Amino acid sequence: MMRPLRWMRMALLMMLLGGMSSALAADPIRVAMPPDPNALPVFVLAEYQERFLPGHELQLVANPAGDPSAMRAMMVGQRMDFAFFNLVGGVRFLQGGLEGLQLVGPWVWQGIYLLVPEQKEDLAGLDGQRVLVAPGLSTPPHIVTEKALARQGIETRFGSSGGGMALMAQMRAPGRAPAAVAAPEPLVSLILHLQEEQDWGQRWRVGLDPAEALGGEIPLGALWQVHDEVSPEARQALVRALEQVTQWLQDPAHHAEAARIAAQGFKEFFNMPVEAAALQDMLSRERVRWDLRSPREQRESMEGYLDSVFGIRAPEALFDR
Repeated sequence: MMRPLRWMRMALLMMLLGGMSSALAADPIRVAMPPDPNALPVFVLAEYQERFLPGHELQLVANPAGDPSAMRAMMVGQRMDFAFFNLVGGVRFLQGGLEGLQLVGPWVWQGIYLLVPEQKEDLAGLDGQRVLVAPGLSTPPHIVTEKALARQGIETRFGSSGGGMALMAQMRAPGRAPAAVAAPEPLVSLILHLQEEQDWGQRWRVGLDPAEALGGEIPLGALWQVHDEVSPEARQALVRALEQVTQWLQDPAHHAEAARIAAQGFKEFFNMPVEAAALQDMLSRERVRWDLRSPREQRESMEGYLDSVFGIRAPEALFDR
């Protein structure tokens, strides 16, 4: 009788452990992101969760575009665990007393460009001219481009474009086109793609890479941990997954697949149609660079960027975790 009883006890123990394992399953990792260069690798990660993020469920949350107050409210309410948004935006949240926000690391190092008419040979002619900015004034495309042009002695009149179809309607007509347009990816690649597909009367080219003009690389976008209740294991798993995805994206053989996944993601998640061909061109020409780095290792570049471009002193909270 002892032997069957022992196996019954073992079976009962296995059932209890199985129940506990199910109950203790890892909570979903909720990641918020905007419709900009931050999103493409995250869409790839969501598509291949089992490969890059085993043992975890990734849940995507949309950032409220252009509304810092709404974004702050979502973070205070812990609607997400991690969020992608620009470095200077995070610094302003920290300066405003937002508790629990931690910088995981700078992440996007390239992805803003100044488009100029194809026939324009140099930037000197932009001095005093009207330059439209997408998505609007006081955003990184505006401030970063303005500083980059100022380094070359060029002062322009910036105005908000509003983005989308209204911007493209102006850009395609020679008589209505602005002198230049400062915009982020993937909008830049979409514009360059559509002008060929639709045979625009006015053609455009990349006239300036502000990151290059400001010293070679600048920390535009960043990954942030939103509250203290995130487990260290979940944070490590997400960081590891993003590092693996960025390595995967470096292989040109994966560009078509990544573009297809991201085009579907932009359309379904953000209601933002971006053709896969435009995203594939963005990847093949390396117009965006993703590289998640340690804040402490990048302290000098982050402090220099915040000070020289925005006139902001980097708070110590950026580097203490």
